[in-house]
Amino acid sequence: MNNLTPTFERETGQVIIEGPPAGVAGEALLVPVPGLELAFDRADGHLCRAVLETASADGPIVVGEQEAAILTRLFGSHALSVVSGAPVWPGEGPGEGSRGGLPEGTAGAPRALSPEAGLTARLSSLARLDATRATSPVPPGSPWWAVEAADLAHRAGLDARARAEARKALAQLLAQPDTLHALPEQAVFAALAVASISAASDPDAVRRLREAIEEGIGEGIETEIGTAIHPFAAPGPDAPPPGPGFDVAAEVQCLEKDRTRLTGLRWMLDPGLVPEGLFRPGLSPYSDLTVRPGAALERDAAPDRVIVDAVLAPGADSRALGRCVARLVDPAVRRVLAQAAFTPTERDAPARVRAELRLKFPLHDVQDGWIEVVADKHLPVRSTKGHRIRRALRWADAALRAERSPTDLARKSAREDWAALAALAWEQCRRDWKVAADERRAALAAQRQAALDSQASAPPPSGGPAYLAEILGR
Repeated sequence: MNNLTPTFERETGQVIIEGPPAGVAGEALLVPVPGLELAFDRADGHLCRAVLETASADGPIVVGEQEAAILTRLFGSHALSVVSGAPVWPGEGPGEGSRGGLPEGTAGAPRALSPEAGLTARLSSLARLDATRATSPVPPGSPWWAVEAADLAHRAGLDARARAEARKALAQLLAQPDTLHALPEQAVFAALAVASISAASDPDAVRRLREAIEEGIGEGIETEIGTAIHPFAAPGPDAPPPGPGFDVAAEVQCLEKDRTRLTGLRWMLDPGLVPEGLFRPGLSPYSDLTVRPGAALERDAAPDRVIVDAVLAPGADSRALGRCVARLVDPAVRRVLAQAAFTPTERDAPARVRAELRLKFPLHDVQDGWIEVVADKHLPVRSTKGHRIRRALRWADAALRAERSPTDLARKSAREDWAALAALAWEQCRRDWKVAADERRAALAAQRQAALDSQASAPPPSGGPAYLAEILGR
């Protein structure tokens, strides 16, 4: 049973409903209504925490109507009574007047709250989709992120979020009708859910969307249009091009070659440090960036340069790129050793950008340097532990994606390639958690890796739901 226990933090005016901590992949956050934040485990989806904003820090616990409705749906009819009796942290007992504005009946009410499984699963799926969208090689501007988010929000009863995502998805799909060609059944039903959500607000656009769906899959579709959907034909000449075309086997080969390296340069692209949707992440932290010494590119180059290549996401804002720099840092002393802005590498390949870091010392003197990309060159340097934690989470994200084996993200890659990538990513994740002195999460990563290694005798682990944008690769 996933029980959570509330406490009231008087200094912040928050009721924190705490449950089992997040595991190896960290948390996915969701704000279903203003004033309430939910945190879900990214690996298994359980509810870790709910943070409720109350009316004031020193007055009674007063819960707004929207927050109360979600809490009641999520935890049951007694939820408000339990919240109203939350003890003041750290153990002062219930605050004075803590029942104000809430139902009576706190006495004898259970102090633990257990979330309803069905709603928890729907909210968790939405939260994990949001987290995946930020790190996926499929750009966050893909219409299929919004399509799936609208469907999930609608199923979870988050009507405002569902309508907002549906409006976005509807506009994007009508602007790119070729994305509706040769769709799998799951994508068709999600697109039709968008049509249903938007039917009252924009009937003309919904009509055009349904016509485009019918045209894209050929004759025989039945939905509200019936019940059955005929098998889909192969992509025609107007179908969208293949997905990003990653090579999972090549990624595995590079990681295998480099897995024993313990010193020298390390790198990652942390989505929390750069503008959303600016850079295209790789299949793992290893391929987020391409990092090479200058001498590797030019025979006469001095070994005091580091070349950092990145790939921009489709439609990236060049003005946002102008604020970003690549920098070499020494986290042990929190020092920036070198930094440089990005410029396009070639006129005919504007999506590839490069930063050239010039060092004042030989590169081989760097024992544990980190390459990072930031939107603010004055941002303080994280500690070594901080870097390891952030990269451990990024490795876990890559491992979960590999476990899902998204079909069109790498069309030429077999399921065995994805499994190998997942195992290597969990190994790297374990190493980073171990260096960060988090033995619990290191052990969880080791368990996921062991499960993949023994999948011949047991079902392989699941990285969670397979997302439409990654299934379609667009």
